[in-house]
Amino acid sequence: MFKTVLVGLISFFLISGLLIGIGHLFHIDILTFTFYESSSTGFWAEGSVIPFIIGLISCYFIGNYYEKRKQGSAK
Repeated sequence: MFKTVLVGLISFFLISGLLIGIGHLFHIDILTFTFYESSSTGFWAEGSVIPFIIGLISCYFIGNYYEKRKQGSAK
C-alpha cells in the first residue's frame, strides 16, 4: 500500500512539473504557473491549475494500474 501511494505521489509531481515546464518553455498560458513578488502588497501568484488537475488524474490511474499489476504478480 505504501509503495502504491509513493508511486502515485511521484507520478503527480513528475507529470505536473513536466507540464509546467513545457508551459514555461513554449509560453503556453494554460500550462504556466507564475509567482510574482511585490513589496507594496506582499506577494501574488497567478496561473493555471490545469497541470495539477492532470497530475491528479494521472496519479489516480497510475496508482490503480500499479496496484492491479502488483496483485496480478502476487498470484
